[in-house]
Amino acid sequence: MAKAFLVNVWTRFLCPARGNNHTFHDQALAEGRSWEERVTQKLSSVVFDKLFSTLLNALYKNDPQAPKLPLTDQYLNELKEAGLILLYRILFVLYAEDRNLLPTKTEGYRNYSLHKIREEIANHVTRRVEFSDLASKYYNSMQNDLFRIINQGDSSLNVPPYNGGLFDPEQHQLLKRTELSDTIFVPLLDSLSRTVLDSLSRTDRKWINYRDLSVQHLGSIYERLLEIEPYLNNDNIIKTRFNVYARKDSGSYYTPEELVRLIIERTIEPLLEEIKNTFIKQVKQLKDNNCLQTDQLEELKVFDPASAMLKLCICDPAMGSGHFLVSLVDYLADNILEAIAKAESIVKEIDENINYQSPLIQRIETLREQILNKAKTNKWEIQREHLDDRLLVRRIILRRVIYGIDINPMAVELAKVSLWLHTFTVGAPLSFLDHHLVCGNALFGEWVNLVEKELTTSNFSLFINPYIQQAMQTARAM
Repeated sequence: MAKAFLVNVWTRFLCPARGNNHTFHDQALAEGRSWEERVTQKLSSVVFDKLFSTLLNALYKNDPQAPKLPLTDQYLNELKEAGLILLYRILFVLYAEDRNLLPTKTEGYRNYSLHKIREEIANHVTRRVEFSDLASKYYNSMQNDLFRIINQGDSSLNVPPYNGGLFDPEQHQLLKRTELSDTIFVPLLDSLSRTVLDSLSRTDRKWINYRDLSVQHLGSIYERLLEIEPYLNNDNIIKTRFNVYARKDSGSYYTPEELVRLIIERTIEPLLEEIKNTFIKQVKQLKDNNCLQTDQLEELKVFDPASAMLKLCICDPAMGSGHFLVSLVDYLADNILEAIAKAESIVKEIDENINYQSPLIQRIETLREQILNKAKTNKWEIQREHLDDRLLVRRIILRRVIYGIDINPMAVELAKVSLWLHTFTVGAPLSFLDHHLVCGNALFGEWVNLVEKELTTSNFSLFINPYIQQAMQTARAM
């Protein structure tokens, strides 16, 4: 029976006989990607067609410091940013809870979780229970309790601090001073939690499965929102419209997945091949010199391909929500894990009595033990599957290899969220990415001392603008 089972599994990776070049495995992966696209499109439709303009109007009407009509472009942009932040806070928690990145299985956290809030809301909506126009029970529970727990951490609930700009109330004053009543907030959260089934009844709903969505798909929702701009119509109601120049004006662009793969293949792959070939060349050289002995392995480890790949420094100068960087982390992780196994087999092929191990193996194990010990000390709940080799390698890549710049502050925050979720390790705050992903203009850069010398010695001091002055002051402080 075991043999029959193995044969049956193996056939799933073979092409059918009748001219179909796609295996069952290929078809399953394609269907999975198609499902992700369908869910993302439905979610995007809900956000763009129903929620966003409603949310902006609600924030405006409930903002105690809202200016009088007509609203300025500056305030409309502030509303848009506040709406984006609130949506992404909710999407972050939905995604993190569905993936057990937050301790949803413990009763303590679950009492404050978004999971509990949306289940209660769904139950009331299904039974047509009325909600208050004055009370802000659910919004305040989420904003003042749950978001604060996530931002600051709560050891009594086994929640480590994930402090970062996304949940920092001081960085988003409009959200801090605004409350949304239950009649406004309940439909918003329910629409993000459940989707209407394709049936004659418009009341049939099912839960949206955020667990199996990729962070790239969450990022794509943000990328599309870049094209939306709020405006005030003739009835003084805030509406949204697509502006084809919005991305250009904000310096934000979305790179399609096909182009991301092409860029990686053309720019990163040659570097990795060079690293691999250097190791093979060194092994052969030691063999030719009859030096490939057990005591020579330390010399060989200097050229270890997996370790060498982690010495690369790769920067995306216009990272947007981190789409390219997320794909790059995956690509590097796969190549590093493959290099660990391949290096061992290359040495074995030359001398089967020599057991070569990449020094990265011990480094991964050390990191795993550090995380487990820290979690045990702080009584944080930890999922063993969150500490497999691939995820830990992703985290090392993020700490050592990945850098990003974007002119849009919102993009920087969302790139941090995307990469943090994708390389999740319990107890690692969002803020550990602050020195790798920064807000700035990638087209404006030069050595500060050269610029200062050129401007001051060439009688062009009038061109020393505030940006250059700030750079000069920062450089002197450093």
